Amino acid sequence: MLRYVAPAGAPMTVGDLLRWARSAVSSGDADARLVHELKQCFDVRHVIVTSTGRAGMTLLLQAMRRLRPAGRTEVILPAYTCYSVAASIVKAGLRPRIVDISPRTLDYIPDALTRLDTSRVLALLTTNLYGLPNDVPFLEAYARERGVFLVDDAAQAMGAQVAGRASGTWGDAGLFSFDKGKNVSAIDGGVLVIKSDELNAALVETMRACASPGPATSLAHVAKALVYWALLRPWLYGIPARIPQLGLGQTVFTTDYPLARPDPVLIALAATMLPKLPTFTRIRQANAEALMAELRGADIDRVEPRTGATAVYLRLPLLVRDAGLQSPVIRALNAAGIGATASYPASLADVPELQPYLAEPRSAAAGGRDVARRIVTLPTHPFLAAADVRRAGEVLVAACAASTLHGTMKDQRATL
Repeated sequence: MLRYVAPAGAPMTVGDLLRWARSAVSSGDADARLVHELKQCFDVRHVIVTSTGRAGMTLLLQAMRRLRPAGRTEVILPAYTCYSVAASIVKAGLRPRIVDISPRTLDYIPDALTRLDTSRVLALLTTNLYGLPNDVPFLEAYARERGVFLVDDAAQAMGAQVAGRASGTWGDAGLFSFDKGKNVSAIDGGVLVIKSDELNAALVETMRACASPGPATSLAHVAKALVYWALLRPWLYGIPARIPQLGLGQTVFTTDYPLARPDPVLIALAATMLPKLPTFTRIRQANAEALMAELRGADIDRVEPRTGATAVYLRLPLLVRDAGLQSPVIRALNAAGIGATASYPASLADVPELQPYLAEPRSAAAGGRDVARRIVTLPTHPFLAAADVRRAGEVLVAACAASTLHGTMKDQRATL
C-alpha cells in the first residue's frame, strides 16, 4: 500500500520553509522573537530556549538542585512515560522514584502519591501524555504542601488546558518541546518556562557551561528539516517506515545526549511554526473525535481526559481489553497504512538500563505494566484524512471481532 500515515507529526508547507529561510538570514534575534511569542502565548514570566526537551529537563533539574539541600536527590515520575524523562533525571545526577498510574487516565494514582515519604524528593513531574493533561491542580497542591518543586512537563501537551490554564504553566516550571513528533515541530528544541526569579537565575547560571552549536550542526539541522518536510507526507512516509534498520519509532533509554545551547537556525524554525499551533490543535481534536466515533464497536477502552481539562490529542491513546490483541491490532493497522504504535514498550519499572538508578528498585507499577501491554496509539495529525479515519475504524473493529471470535471458539473446543 502506497499511502502510509505517520504515527505523529506537524506538517510544514513550502510557505513555512520560505518564511523560515527569510527569518534565519535576517539580522533580527530569533531567540528574542521566539521568547516574546511564547510569553504572549502562555502568559509566563521567564522563558528559556534549550537545544532539546530532554536537555532542558536535565538543566532544569540541575538548577533546582542548586536551590535545595544535598539530601534532596529523588524525582517522582509516573510508571509509564517516555524513557527520555527518566534519562533526563539520571543525567542530572538524581534518582527516579516511580509512582504507579491509573490506566483509565494515564495519571498518577493519588493514594500512591500520598503514601510516599517525600523527605528526599527534589521534584515531582507531570507528563500529560499524548496531550491529555494530568490532574495538575491536585499535583500542585501536593508539591506545595511537601516543599518539593513541581515541573509541568507539557512536551506532548502544548496547547492543552486545565481549569482554563495552559498545560506547562502549572507549578514552579514547565517544559515544551519542538521535537519531530510534537504538537509543533522545529525538528529539535525545548522550552522552559520558569515562575520565580530565583529559579530562573539558577538555570541561567547552570547553562553557562553549555557549548554553542557550530555551522556543521546547523547544516545538519537544515537537512533534517527538509527530509522531514518531504517524508512526513503519507505518499512518501511508507518508504522509511518499511526500512527496519532506520529504527523509526523505537524507544531506547540513553543519557548520551549533549547539554548544548539551542541552534539559532532551529529557533527561527520554531518561531515560524508556533503560530500554527491553534490550527493543528483543532485538527487533532477533530480527528480524535472522529476516530472515537468510528471505534464505538471495537473491544477497547478509552483513556478519559480529566474533568475540566481540554486535551489536544497529540496521538489518540486506546487500550485493547485483551493484551493479546495489542500486536495483531497494530500489525493490521500498519498493513492498512495507519501508523499505529504501542508507544513505550514497557513500564519504567521494567527498563533494564534504568534499574541501577532507581530510588526504589521494586516499585509498584501494576498500572504502568497494564498500559504497556494494552496501549495502541493512533495518529491524529493534519495528514490524517477522513478516509484514513474510516479505514482505521474498520480495521480495528474487525481485528477485535476476529480475535474475540477466535477466543470464543478456542474456549468452546476446550470444553468439548
